[in-house]
Amino acid sequence: MKRLSIFCLLMIFLMTVILPASADSAVLYSSQPDEIVVFLNGIAFARDTIVLPGDADIQIVLPASVYTDTLILRENGERVPQYRLIRPTSTDPYNPVPTGETRLEWASTATELREVTLEYLMSGVRWQPKYDLFLRDDATETTVDFDFFAEITSDSLLAESVLLKLAAGRVDVSQPIEDVSRVTANQYAAGYAVSGNDQGGVITGVTSIQHLYDAGVVALEPGGVFYTRLTGGELPARKVLLWNAASDNQVTVIYKVMNELDMPFAEGVVRSYQNNLFLGSDFIELTPPGSEGSVTVGYLQTVRVNRTQATTDVSSFITATQYDITMTLTNFGADAMTIDVVDNYPVGAGVFVFSSEPERQGNNQFRWTITVPAGEEVTITYQYRV
Repeated sequence: MKRLSIFCLLMIFLMTVILPASADSAVLYSSQPDEIVVFLNGIAFARDTIVLPGDADIQIVLPASVYTDTLILRENGERVPQYRLIRPTSTDPYNPVPTGETRLEWASTATELREVTLEYLMSGVRWQPKYDLFLRDDATETTVDFDFFAEITSDSLLAESVLLKLAAGRVDVSQPIEDVSRVTANQYAAGYAVSGNDQGGVITGVTSIQHLYDAGVVALEPGGVFYTRLTGGELPARKVLLWNAASDNQVTVIYKVMNELDMPFAEGVVRSYQNNLFLGSDFIELTPPGSEGSVTVGYLQTVRVNRTQATTDVSSFITATQYDITMTLTNFGADAMTIDVVDNYPVGAGVFVFSSEPERQGNNQFRWTITVPAGEEVTITYQYRV
């Protein structure tokens, strides 16, 4: 009987040494990213570097918001070829429900300290640009003050010290690229200054897909909002008064802000101020350095505009209709106003007659630049046949 007891103890000892430890006996580490790149649509690319002992069974608990199918695992700089994700259940034998955790484990042959790197996409943190545009009180000024802040919101991420970068772009875990463009027709019609950065010929060098803004090392906590100023300063700007006669009954005031800073403006909302008053908000498109961004600040209150259209049947051998367009601008202010007027004509139109010759642009659009003296009225007429 004594020999049998000794034999049983010996077998238990050998099983303890030879067989791997169970999941319950593994040492748990929680992954907290050291570096994060946050995109505009609430997706983040995270990197976590951990130094682990080489002779221990390890399980790493991943953040709850990780997209697990995007995980990349490296050990001592080499991609780990096989790993397993485990979702434990509660210890209640009568109600074994999932605990909500996702644990990572893999078989390692390392016998000494090993550097483990995890990279993954996750949700739970987002950012958006915040722009403030300060207009001069003097209407003749050709510069504005411009501030660019970033608003970072942590919905669920807890990070005591993380190196944060902000990407001027969007990614989607289910589609290649999300394409968002919200430049208005009026802002596009107002035109853009010719850039001096034309580099013809063969394109070489590194292609920048998404600009990264450095926000530094920050602390994030669930439910918290963090603000940081990325750049700003005095920038050249030109004011464009635009009447889109085909769609608007007012003259739009658009500022074209030249980006002379060393980073692009990500697409976002601009709040405009003048004379210590808030004017309104508008969207600015992605604006690379050396190009112009468009900000609509409101409508001109001193000029009244009106467009009328009359039709006449001029059929003879063929069916034809003549369209007579009359556009009137009346200036009730004390200063002369120079206004760009744009109007569209239909495909197939011909036999044009103008009271004032316009500039012909793409998309079947005419453009006139008209100066309306103070207290006077200017009329533009043209006709065409279809």
